[in-house]
Amino acid sequence: MFNQTIIRVGVRYGVLCGVVCFVLVMVLYFAGTNPFGDMGRITYLPIPIFIFLAIRYFKLFHEGEIGFGRGFRVGLSVSFYTALSAAMLVFLFVSFAGPEILQNHIAEMKMLLEETREEQIKLIGKENFETGYKAIDTLTPSMLAADDFLRRILVGGVFSLVAAVFFRK
Repeated sequence: MFNQTIIRVGVRYGVLCGVVCFVLVMVLYFAGTNPFGDMGRITYLPIPIFIFLAIRYFKLFHEGEIGFGRGFRVGLSVSFYTALSAAMLVFLFVSFAGPEILQNHIAEMKMLLEETREEQIKLIGKENFETGYKAIDTLTPSMLAADDFLRRILVGGVFSLVAAVFFRK
């Protein structure tokens, strides 16, 4: 069940992918856009690429033929280490960059909620909308990093499933 080779490949490709994702966050920030808003979805593009490369590397140099389970574990390992390293770097960046980046993100989120206020109230109700709107003000760097971690794990899990099906025997 515990395969060190899977972990090593996951660490190698996952940390490298996390650094590439963080570099994309920095590029968006220095380009003047909110890297945690809608344009921040661009930072998820390296994840499927690195998952496919890691499973291909594992298949070529370690196992030869791999099944769905091993391919899926390699992909999940890469996505976990990607999410972990990118979230840590995002946390450090937001913590050291100052409160301006977090306040800009909060302002953009509030503006987006105001634009879609009526639709949101129809979907979730007025009380839930007001509670969520007030909760935006309590956003911290650790909450932003945790959100980034969960989103990258989810994206990586989906692409791990696809890659495992593609590389199975």
